[in-house]
Amino acid sequence: MVQTVMAKMDFDLYSFARLLQSINSHQWIQQGRQLHLLFLKRGVLSSALNLGNRLLQMYVRCGQVGDAQTLFDEMSERNCFTWNTMIEGYLKIGSWEKSVKLFDLMPHKNDFSWNLVVSGIVKVGELGIAQRLFNEMPRKNGISWNSMIHGYVKNGHPREAIRLFKELSSDTHQESHGDTFVLATVIRACNDLAALDLGKQIHAQIILNEVKLDSALASTLIKLYGNSGDMDSAISILNMMQDPDDFSLSALISGYANSGRMEDARRIFSIRTNPCVVLWNTLIAGYVANNQAGEAAVLFNKMRKNGIQEDFSTITSVLNMSSSLGMLENCKQMHAHTCKFGVLNDIITVSALVDTYAKCGSPNDACKLFGELEMHDTILLNSIITIYSNCGRIEDARQIFESMPSKSLISWNSIIVGLSQNGCPIEALDLFDKMNKMGLRTDKFSVASVISACASVSSLELGEQVFARATVIGIEFDQIVCTSLIDLYCKCGLVESGRKLFDEMTKSDVVPWNSMLMGYATNGYGVEALDLLSEMRHEGVVPTEITFTGVLSACDHCGLLEEGEKWFSAMKHYYHIYPRIEHYSCMVDLFARVGCLEEAMNLIQEMPFEADANMWSSVLRGCVAHGNKILGKEVAEQIKKLGSEHSGAYVQLSSMFATCGDWEESAKIRNLMKDNRIQKNPAYSWAECYKSTIGDISWRYVSLDSATSFS
Repeated sequence: MVQTVMAKMDFDLYSFARLLQSINSHQWIQQGRQLHLLFLKRGVLSSALNLGNRLLQMYVRCGQVGDAQTLFDEMSERNCFTWNTMIEGYLKIGSWEKSVKLFDLMPHKNDFSWNLVVSGIVKVGELGIAQRLFNEMPRKNGISWNSMIHGYVKNGHPREAIRLFKELSSDTHQESHGDTFVLATVIRACNDLAALDLGKQIHAQIILNEVKLDSALASTLIKLYGNSGDMDSAISILNMMQDPDDFSLSALISGYANSGRMEDARRIFSIRTNPCVVLWNTLIAGYVANNQAGEAAVLFNKMRKNGIQEDFSTITSVLNMSSSLGMLENCKQMHAHTCKFGVLNDIITVSALVDTYAKCGSPNDACKLFGELEMHDTILLNSIITIYSNCGRIEDARQIFESMPSKSLISWNSIIVGLSQNGCPIEALDLFDKMNKMGLRTDKFSVASVISACASVSSLELGEQVFARATVIGIEFDQIVCTSLIDLYCKCGLVESGRKLFDEMTKSDVVPWNSMLMGYATNGYGVEALDLLSEMRHEGVVPTEITFTGVLSACDHCGLLEEGEKWFSAMKHYYHIYPRIEHYSCMVDLFARVGCLEEAMNLIQEMPFEADANMWSSVLRGCVAHGNKILGKEVAEQIKKLGSEHSGAYVQLSSMFATCGDWEESAKIRNLMKDNRIQKNPAYSWAECYKSTIGDISWRYVSLDSATSFS
């Protein structure tokens, strides 16, 4: 191409400059290099600065920054355009350090130079460097103010954005405080901080300065008022617009949804005869957020029938809908859909998909999907730590945590919770120790998780010291922290102390009630647990699966058969909660405990689960206690089928025969254990001493078996 053009024209610099301008992709780079070689042969680069700049710009456009740098170094003459082009080239390929270094070497900087480097550094999130450069600017202008304010908001620093806007507003020589883009950005910052009063002040300033509302500014104001529940102000702004755009309508729909006014949201949606995908997404998300997942499903189907192509936001909302309804099959369909349309590389969509699999009771599918991914972010990795922990794969969770390049507070909290829940409380405490030594911020979740770890090893002293830390940072009245402390007290046998804290704390949901119920249950306070349930219902708190686990467990421990049967029936027929295996386990144990062995066996036959070794062991204990040798043998056979490692079945069966005076059968069972090399599991206990420290908190735990002796 280049040879043909050169053959048809004289050596016209202007023509060649235009030719260079047309080379704008990597596939034409060879032609660009041929032109470069021609210019060198003709010796024009040293005398034609404009041509050199065009050539430099061509290399940058084609992504050949190395070639551009070589040319830049060889240029005998440079101007601001030359330097700016080279700085822009490094910013485009992400080498912001080189661009800043080059900028610092630049002898004469114009406004474009400052705007280029400040906005470029903001885009890569290096706000500290950007702020330094911004402070050094001899003349700040609208572009630089916009870049800095927008950068702070985009990177999650709304307070800094507002501080900068106040600085801008106080400068009488600057007119940028009336810029609609700046105003929209700073109102978004107010929205992020839930600072309605400040947002109203800025709105008042907009009215006084007679700033004309454009779509971006109007939609941001509507969103501010909508999120704060001031729907009258939000609708008044919409009414000021002659032709409301879709983003403003979307903001209003979202505001109504946040206030729980879905009928009004639907009315605004209906303004458009042919709504765009943004409006469909907002309304679907509103139904999901208001626990109306069924309506969201109907709307999604209607959207597809109307021929509207879903996007990333639609898929995310539908996945949230699926998790709310527990629709695993729908989740799998959306997974196939994302693969078909090639959106599986979107990190937000993938994160929602992983989360939905986990919430639909299919964590293995979530783990499998994660294993197939090539890209991750901190949010996704935090989710998978929790999922691995819930699956009992704590080593995998720990490996993910250790390999994370950037750990957030949620990352630390997730692994601490996971370790605590998977029988690794000492490791959780060690990690909290490390977290404190690194000077990382702790929050209510960190403290609550560590108190739970202390409860796992029944360390009252250490738990109370961690709670003292909560008092220092001002979260001692937080419900999550108080609930974990109730659990600690109850696991240490201090049920009265737990109840005292329970009575004093503010209870916003069912969680503290469940914690206190479980505390009563595990300590054998059956009557108190039932009284608490009555009090809970009187307060209008709706019981959950965990509530009934506590209630049935309390009835079981105290042998309250009539009450146990009553509440087992109520959870199914009155509260429409389907019993899980733990609920059946409590009832089987209760029947066996009071001698209703036939009822226990009938329940095992009726339930939709396979009985595990623990459930059969409950029946076997009942057989031992009530001398039913025939059923005891049958149950023992069932336990043996589950695996020879269940030594408890053999021990209990042997004890039953011994108690009944059948020493010969008892000896046979013992010999069978010996022949099959089945060993009785030794008992364990905790010994507590002090060694490691968290600030003023010290601990060290050692696990001791029953054979340990002290001199």
